[in-house]
Amino acid sequence: MSHDGPPIIIKKKVEGEEEHHGGVWKLAFADFMTAMMAFFLVMWLINSTSKETKAVIVQYFNPVQLVDATSAHKGLRDPTGGAEGKSAIASTPSDKKNGAGAKTLEGELQKNPLQALQAIAESEPRAMEPPGSPGPRDPFDRSVKSDAAPIETPPPEPMQAPPVEKSTARKGQALNASDKGKAEQAKVASDLQAEVERIAAQEQSAPKVEVKQTEEGLLISLTDNANFAMFDVGSIKPKPQLVRIIGDIGKSLASRQGEIELRGHTDARAYAGKSYDNWRLSSDRATLVNYMLIRGGLPAARVGKVVGFADRRLKNPADPLSPLNRRIEILLRSSER
Repeated sequence: MSHDGPPIIIKKKVEGEEEHHGGVWKLAFADFMTAMMAFFLVMWLINSTSKETKAVIVQYFNPVQLVDATSAHKGLRDPTGGAEGKSAIASTPSDKKNGAGAKTLEGELQKNPLQALQAIAESEPRAMEPPGSPGPRDPFDRSVKSDAAPIETPPPEPMQAPPVEKSTARKGQALNASDKGKAEQAKVASDLQAEVERIAAQEQSAPKVEVKQTEEGLLISLTDNANFAMFDVGSIKPKPQLVRIIGDIGKSLASRQGEIELRGHTDARAYAGKSYDNWRLSSDRATLVNYMLIRGGLPAARVGKVVGFADRRLKNPADPLSPLNRRIEILLRSSER
C-alpha cells in the first residue's frame, strides 16, 4: 500500500515527565547580587575610615611600603601647616628609603635657614649635665663641708729681687715685651680652647674641637671622627649637636674683637652625578655654619668671608677618605690685621 502525501509524524507523550525549564540564570543573578553587596560594603567602609586608618590598611596589605603610615609632622616636612612656632624634625623610615624628607629639609635650609636650624636644634634633647660635673652631695659625707666658711690663707710675702745693672735691665725689657706678646696670644688661644671644649662637653656626642694660634689669628677647627659626623653624607643637613655647639661658639665670639672667616672642607669622596660636587657642598656647609653663628648671637656683619675648599686641603693626605678631612674652620682674625 503506497501513500503519496506528506510523511505522518506520531508523537507519544509519556505521563509523569515534566519539561526542563533550566535554573542557571538564578545562580548567576545570586552571584551578581552578592558581589554588588560586597562592593557597596567596601565603599561604605572606605568612606567612614580616616586617612591614618587607610594608610595602616594599605601598609598591611602592601609588601612594599608605598605610603608613610605615620602622621605628618608640622614644620619642615609641612611648610604650609604652621609656619610659626616651634616644630620638630623627625626622620621616618620612609624618608631614609626614598630621600623625599631629606630633599624637603635641604630646601627648607636654603629658603629659611634660621627657622630650619632652630627646629633641628630642638629635635633632640641636649645632655642634662656635662661629663665630669659633680653630682648631688652626700649629706652624710663628713669630708665635704659646704656650709663651713673657707679658710683664708695669707698671701706669701713678695721676694725682693737682687739689684740689676741698667744695661742688662734694658735688654731684658725688650725681650720681655716680645715674650709677653707671645704669652698673651697663647693665653687667649688656651682660654678659647677651654671654652670650646666646655661647650662641646655639654653634648653626648660631638665633633673633635681644636683651637690654635696662627699668623692670621685664632683658628677653631671642628672635625668629624669615627663616632660622629657633623653632616649627613653628601648633604648639608647638620646634626642637632653641631647646631647647638656652633650657636654657643657664636655667642662666645660675639664678645671678642676681630673679623671672622668660615671655611668648609670635605673628603675626596666623589659624587656619582654631575649636578653637585664637593666644591658646592663645602661652600654650602660653610654658609650654613654662618647662619648657625648668627643664630647663636653673632652679628652678621662680623663674618667677612665664607669659602669652600672641597678636598683640596686634606688634613690627612695619606687617607683621602678619612673623617679628619671633613671639617669646618672658624678663623677669628687678629684685630691688628
